[in-house]
Amino acid sequence: MDEKSQPRREFYRNSASYCRVMDVESAVTFGLFRVDSGETVGMLSVRWEKLGNELAPQLHAYYDSWHVLASFPDVLAKMAGTTGPSCSPEAFCQLLLACGFVDRAERSVDDHVKQALIR
Repeated sequence: MDEKSQPRREFYRNSASYCRVMDVESAVTFGLFRVDSGETVGMLSVRWEKLGNELAPQLHAYYDSWHVLASFPDVLAKMAGTTGPSCSPEAFCQLLLACGFVDRAERSVDDHVKQALIR
């Protein structure tokens, strides 16, 4: 199997419209994505919700991504050491970068799946 078909750790900040629909202040989605197709192997998210007078991050994982969560012990260990205001969406993105994740918004042109022509 070549490296293009291997899954890769990637993340992205969710859009403001997504956050409005999900009724959260901010969200970061992360997981394993196939390099060649962009398909997901499994995704998780951290969502920031209003909790009293502060924003509180919450880890969100559907059952079909629990195997991906189990493959991220380094991420969980870093998350365990991050609390309070130091766990902003920006700080969480930096945590993911430190764990070797690729920001999907900043991937190189070669990493993107070829787009279909619109006629």
